[in-house]
Amino acid sequence: MIAESGVTETTIDRISATSRISRGTVYAHFPGGRDELLRAAYERLGRDLVAQTRAAEAAAIGWREQLTAHARAMFELAADARIGHFYNVSGPALIVSGEERGIGSGASSLMMAEVLRAAQRAGEVDPALDPEAVASLLVGALREAAAGVSSGVRDAGVSYTAFARLVEGLAVR
Repeated sequence: MIAESGVTETTIDRISATSRISRGTVYAHFPGGRDELLRAAYERLGRDLVAQTRAAEAAAIGWREQLTAHARAMFELAADARIGHFYNVSGPALIVSGEERGIGSGASSLMMAEVLRAAQRAGEVDPALDPEAVASLLVGALREAAAGVSSGVRDAGVSYTAFARLVEGLAVR
C-alpha cells in the first residue's frame, strides 16, 4: 500500500478494506495501529535491503566492488519512488527511535568495516585508516545520497559513480 499510495494514504481503514481483513484483526496483529504497522514495514524493508546487500557483496570480486555493492542496493531501493521515499525520507522522520531504526545502516557499517579490514590486511587500503570510522562515513554518504535519489533531486547513476570514486580514494597509492 505504501508503494501504491504513499505513507499518508496508508491508513488502517484502507489496509483493512484492501486486504479484506477486519480492522479488529489488523489491530490484533498491530496493537499500536498505523504507527506499529509502519514500523514493521520499515523494519522489513531494512532487513530485505540487508539481505540484498549481503548477497551482492558476497558475489562481488574485490573490496571496491564489495563496498560499491552497498551503493547499488541502496540506490536501487531509493529509485523506487514511494518505497525509496518511505525508507530514506518519511520513514526516518516518523520512526525516530526503536530497534528497527538503523537496521540497514548498522549492518552496512559492520560489513563495510570488515571489507576495509580485509583490504588493509591485503595491503590495498591504507593501514592508518580506521575501518569503523570510514565505514560510518561511507554509510552516511549513502544515506544522504539515497534521500536525494528518493526525493528526485539526485540521479541514482550519478550518485553511484560518485560513491565509487569515494571508494577508489581509499586505495593505497
